[in-house]
Amino acid sequence: MHVLDFGIFKLRAPTDWHIVKKQGTDSYVGGLTNGSDSCWFDYGRYDVEFPNDSGYWCRFSEDTVNGFPAVFSIPDSSQPGDVTMKIPGLASSDRFTIWASKVMDIPTVLRIYKSTMFRGSDSSTNPPLKEVKYFDRTNADGKMLFVANCQACHTMRGQVDGPRIQDLIVMRNAEWLHRFFTDKDL
Repeated sequence: MHVLDFGIFKLRAPTDWHIVKKQGTDSYVGGLTNGSDSCWFDYGRYDVEFPNDSGYWCRFSEDTVNGFPAVFSIPDSSQPGDVTMKIPGLASSDRFTIWASKVMDIPTVLRIYKSTMFRGSDSSTNPPLKEVKYFDRTNADGKMLFVANCQACHTMRGQVDGPRIQDLIVMRNAEWLHRFFTDKDL
């Protein structure tokens, strides 16, 4: 294992992995690769959706990475697939997403993600990564689904890109909210 230093953060990766530089428009982007698996990151104000181009179900898990709450997504099968980690609440309202498509070595990619160290943050609260923490997407609780899919743009009280949840609750009736949050036809 060696440390890959991206300036704002560092990662620990096997020695055959190296940094890939990219040019971002409104955020810091880049990646790392070993030639067969490649991980890409976006660090900035805007959020990146969980990529899932392969049409399979994912398993989600919450964890702590370098003192920050994070959400992980891995394929719900033994086949190569997308592996994503999102940290929606860094300092100064920044967000961090790192993802890889068609990952062959999922445990190694998860260890790399878990090793993320942000400058000036606390890594002493990181529990060890355990793949058994993952569970089927259909059983995800509301809080995890909100963190994974909504929190980046919607909060209860603060001002972000989308409407505040408390404003939506006032504007819509209970039946509409239930259908919306359970993904029933509107």
